[in-house]
Amino acid sequence: MTSASKSLKFHAGKVQYNEDTNRCIPLPYEGVISIKPSSEEPDFLDFTWTPKPDQTSQINGTQQVEKDELLLIPGDVTIKTIKSCNTGRVFAFTFLSSGAKYLYWLQDVGDVDDLGKLTEKDNKLIQSISSLISLGDDEDVDMKEEENETEKNVQTELQSQQGSQTAVPPIQQNEPPTNQSQQQQPQFRLPIGSISSVLDVSTIDNHLDKLSLDQLKQMYGEYLPSSVAQNPTKAKILDVVRSGFFQQSEQKLTNQLRANEGAGLLLAQSLKYDYKGEGIENFLNGIRQVSKKEEEEEEKEI
Repeated sequence: MTSASKSLKFHAGKVQYNEDTNRCIPLPYEGVISIKPSSEEPDFLDFTWTPKPDQTSQINGTQQVEKDELLLIPGDVTIKTIKSCNTGRVFAFTFLSSGAKYLYWLQDVGDVDDLGKLTEKDNKLIQSISSLISLGDDEDVDMKEEENETEKNVQTELQSQQGSQTAVPPIQQNEPPTNQSQQQQPQFRLPIGSISSVLDVSTIDNHLDKLSLDQLKQMYGEYLPSSVAQNPTKAKILDVVRSGFFQQSEQKLTNQLRANEGAGLLLAQSLKYDYKGEGIENFLNGIRQVSKKEEEEEEKEI
């Protein structure tokens, strides 16, 4: 896909979302949304919402209309139309890693007799955005309760304002079974196509379930985003693992290890495990080796 085909520009208004009260207020001002490849990271997208120059700069005489500037990481953000809203065509971006939501209402001419009905152009636009921000093999995250609550609040606020609007880190692998027949098997199943085929969400979930809150913080606090590191619960860590940023990083590391161009050697030198060759299996066995050494050192100290 070319850079031009990955760029979109269309008219939309801003819906102000209050995370504390979970309330949504559509702002009656015209604006433009632009989505294009990031100049710093081509795999990511720069998103901006800009109010039109001729719009007033004040809301209710106190709050300025602010420009939105976001970085969209495919797999970390979802787009959903708010179908229950019947007074405007509203859609929401939800960021999986942070839980942040940004809502906008489409301003191109729609059906005057059915304000909440998406036009053919609207549907194509939403599909185009969805294609840009989606990863083909992403695991779905269940967000229905949150989305339904958002829909109710948007609908209520839009109805109340209808008259004022214009147009509307390393993780340990579980120990294998200890019966004699399985002891002869390799440490990891073969062939290994990706890191996530071994360290999948289910495996990580089972591992985290065995740890206390103190252990979670001690073992993984330094590897987590600052917003999570202070209180790294199991649910928050799983949110990070499911995020698009984590998945893209895992995919890039997988590709580098599979390329056999020296990434395995650099990781062995950095993490200080015995280099056994390139490839995903040797990297995972090296991480396991580091973990065992750390456990042995802790036992000696005790």
